[in-house]
Amino acid sequence: MTFADDIKIYLEIGDDSELSSFQNSINQIADWASIWQLKLSIDKCQHVHIGLSRSTVLPHFSLHNNILTSCTSCRDLGVIVDSRLSFVEHINSIVAKAHLRASQILRCFLSRDPFILIKAFNVYVRPLVEYCSPVWSPTAIGNINKIESVQRWFTKRIKGLSHLSYDNRLSVLNSERLELRRIRADLLMCFKIVYNIVDLPFKDFFTFNNLSITRGNSLKLNVPISRINARASFFAVRIISVWNKLSDDVVNSPNISIFTTKINSLDLSFAIIGKS
Repeated sequence: MTFADDIKIYLEIGDDSELSSFQNSINQIADWASIWQLKLSIDKCQHVHIGLSRSTVLPHFSLHNNILTSCTSCRDLGVIVDSRLSFVEHINSIVAKAHLRASQILRCFLSRDPFILIKAFNVYVRPLVEYCSPVWSPTAIGNINKIESVQRWFTKRIKGLSHLSYDNRLSVLNSERLELRRIRADLLMCFKIVYNIVDLPFKDFFTFNNLSITRGNSLKLNVPISRINARASFFAVRIISVWNKLSDDVVNSPNISIFTTKINSLDLSFAIIGKS
């Protein structure tokens, strides 16, 4: 993958022969850079081993005869991907940034109007914890509550609302849980993949359930077997149970705009697992 001045290569390695194939790919990049007189910053080049292997002996790769540093995570287009695909490091990072920005709003804004403050939160803080959420959205209650704590903390410090419960504060502010917004983002991405609106092959993510059933909708998806937590938490698995409970009227929406309107009006509280 290439983006701006970043290049990332990846390969599923099943045996040692594919290690040399990966090294050959690195060599080809080095040769291409030399031909075009582009200097590669070796200090910024690293490799990450993603998988379940607990072996302490990791393969070595080199660039211009320099051994590349092995790391446990890397940032790809703003999302921190770790070697276990848990996204815990990414969640911790965005939560820390969001808390800092939320506290700055409370310190810097002279107005104490609740609706001005929540508007500022939605504009300056919420994008931090929602960017690319279908990629990393967690299923573990601890991580869900960690993200939700940003909005929970902020709304509790709005004058006149501290005595209310979290859900009541959101109701007064005409807002909603961050977890609920991530579920809707997952559903929207699922809709785009099912209807080939994005350049992501349907077969790489889902398979239709063709069994004769009465509940759910006519576009029900099969739930794949997940041996590991990373797979069970992956977008294409975690969203299936919610998608399958939607009605035919919703999943057969003629376009994204109508689908979005319909899911925004649905009660998806059954899919929320974070604390109340």
